[in-house]
Amino acid sequence: MATLLDPLIVKGLPLENRLVLPPMQTSLATSQGEVTENLINYYVQRSTGPGLIIVEHSYITVQGRVSDKQLGIYDDSLIQGLETLSSQVHRTETPIVIQINHAGQKTSTEVTGSQPVAPSPTRSARELTADELAILVDQYVAATERAIKAGFDGVEVHGAHGFLLNQFYSPLANRRKDSYGGSLENQMRLPLEIVRKV
Repeated sequence: MATLLDPLIVKGLPLENRLVLPPMQTSLATSQGEVTENLINYYVQRSTGPGLIIVEHSYITVQGRVSDKQLGIYDDSLIQGLETLSSQVHRTETPIVIQINHAGQKTSTEVTGSQPVAPSPTRSARELTADELAILVDQYVAATERAIKAGFDGVEVHGAHGFLLNQFYSPLANRRKDSYGGSLENQMRLPLEIVRKV
């Protein structure tokens, strides 16, 4: 039987062991979502030991940011800083992936400058249109392409904790009547489409 310290290969990526540093928000980025020296140091200090580092949830669009000083991956101007982060961790010979996310109705106008969006309307959020869902898929893909250019070994699509993709497959948050709501198959349509495209 395998142990935590045994190596593992995941989709061709060799891990020295089965210990993973999970994505935990540090709030060490700039207010524009840029990588800082403190953020780099945080991950480098934790990169000797685990077989894999997963960088905290990074917003794919300003509309999906959940808090100030959250790490961003929404624009090409951020690639250089992200590349510095991944290369510094790679110096410890530890693989590194980055989690990509949209907070949906868990955002606020104060943080994003726009009204929050959700699968269905709420007191504070408006419903995403079908056209906006297509744009959202493209934003996840673009964030993935940035991660690749920045040297990450992979991405993790955030689908939990009440953020946007979790909202789509929750009957409490998704009350849509179109092909993205109703049955579980419909509720899962957007998250699965994003995963396939990513």
